[in-house]
Amino acid sequence: MQKFFLLMIAVSVAVSALGCESSYATKNRIRKEQDKIVVEKLKYDYDEMEKDLKALKEKYEDAVSYTSIGNSLEGRALYAVTIGKGEQKLLVVGSVHAREWMTSYLLMNLLELYLDTGQAGKRVGAYNIKKMLQDTTITFVPMLNPDGVDLVLNGVGDRDLVPLLHMNENLKDFSRWKANIAGVDLNRQFNADWVATDSKEAPSFENYKGENYLDQPESQALAALTQKEDFDITAAYHLSGSVIFWYYHQEGANYRRDLRIARRLRWITGYKLVKEQDSDEVAAGFKDWFVKAYKRPGYTIEIGDKRYDEISVKDINQFVRENRKVIPYLAKEAKKIK
Repeated sequence: MQKFFLLMIAVSVAVSALGCESSYATKNRIRKEQDKIVVEKLKYDYDEMEKDLKALKEKYEDAVSYTSIGNSLEGRALYAVTIGKGEQKLLVVGSVHAREWMTSYLLMNLLELYLDTGQAGKRVGAYNIKKMLQDTTITFVPMLNPDGVDLVLNGVGDRDLVPLLHMNENLKDFSRWKANIAGVDLNRQFNADWVATDSKEAPSFENYKGENYLDQPESQALAALTQKEDFDITAAYHLSGSVIFWYYHQEGANYRRDLRIARRLRWITGYKLVKEQDSDEVAAGFKDWFVKAYKRPGYTIEIGDKRYDEISVKDINQFVRENRKVIPYLAKEAKKIK
């Protein structure tokens, strides 16, 4: 009886200790969530992104830097954010299309994740983030099209409504808008078979390539950054489809290399690869230009298996979970690019 009594006391103490430990872990998690800078917003627009950039810089100091690589048509700074100090160079781009603003929110979440885990000496999956930041310089352009994003999320505001309505087929709902504020599709602006690329005949909410390639300040800024930094690999995030575009007429060793990386990205994300025969023959997209001009791997990663108007900020945890290993993996592959 005495042994049973002592055993019950020991069990009680152990359960109490586990409860305390569980409570401590829960409090720790809640405190960490409260300390997070990039948190759920009803809409993630340019002002929210700029505020988060300033807060990340204040918190992580020299571990992160950002600068303007140019200005949008309406004068908003086009930010390039850099983490890491290594020789390998990786570029990641978001919100090329206005209605795909969720990609900016994803990249800002990933940016904070790597800063946090790198500082704490933790891993993301099997990837040592501290080492990644020692070996690789990673540049984010989280919102290439801030004017278009502002139109989608905040409406016309004090802009002239007449030309916008004309470009939007007289619809007052601008939630479907893809182009920049001048009605030019920034992903049809690059010198990769631009002349042969399909296009609407005049500025529009979607699919107008402009009067010439790189005739918009946003595409000019991205091209100039790419030429200056000579990146090893690039990835542009879009929405939606849960697919990965990787092919643009690569041949031989480059084809095999880029396909191998794409297959690994498929395994990491669970997204499908777009087959060569289903890729555009001519496209003038950023990825197409990078692959063609630099003979290096470039990827267009489409998040989300729902329409742009069915996706909300509440989906961010899924997108982070699917993509958190993508950048560490590409950083590792960047070492192999000649």
